Amino acid sequence: MQTVTAAGRADSLRAALDSVFAMPAYRWETREDPFGALRRLWLATGEYLAHLRAQNPVAFRMLTWLLMAILVVIIAHAVWVAVRTVRGGSRRVQSVAPYAIPASRDAAWYGRESARLAQEGAFAAAMQADFLRLILELDARRLVAFHPSKTPSEYARDATLSDDGRRALHALVRAMYAHAFAHVPCDRATFEAWRAQADADRYASAH
Repeated sequence: MQTVTAAGRADSLRAALDSVFAMPAYRWETREDPFGALRRLWLATGEYLAHLRAQNPVAFRMLTWLLMAILVVIIAHAVWVAVRTVRGGSRRVQSVAPYAIPASRDAAWYGRESARLAQEGAFAAAMQADFLRLILELDARRLVAFHPSKTPSEYARDATLSDDGRRALHALVRAMYAHAFAHVPCDRATFEAWRAQADADRYASAH
């Protein structure tokens, strides 16, 4: 009877231990090292170099000089590419900047260019040329400070106009942006209506 009782207790103890060790805290998981292969390769390379240095010092020195030469070539190539990139960018700026807004291109020139583009059916481009004509005319009246780097929105924001004049210029810029950059269709009637609003006298009187 005592033997049966002892066996029962052993079974109960085993069942309790099994339930405890079955809990997640006691589960053994082997996580794979994502850099294990790279680490093993690094250690193997180090062991090989140490072995080569001990067994064949001459070959080790030759290998060292070869690796240093390769490193110098890589650095020299990187410097060469960086210098070429910087010089190429400087050449592009120097070649483009002097011709961005030639001195001969005054308001009259942009007016003629706008008419030519409109005649060819390029109404969005004609709007942009005519906008520059307007800005140069307003600049001559000291209502806008012309600068080649300014955007049309900046001209509308910085113009020395009344609130109504500034709102009208903003509306003119928004319409031009819609046709020139958002590719909203523009026909001759639309262009002529826009150009009627691009009259310098209108904004001068709103000053």
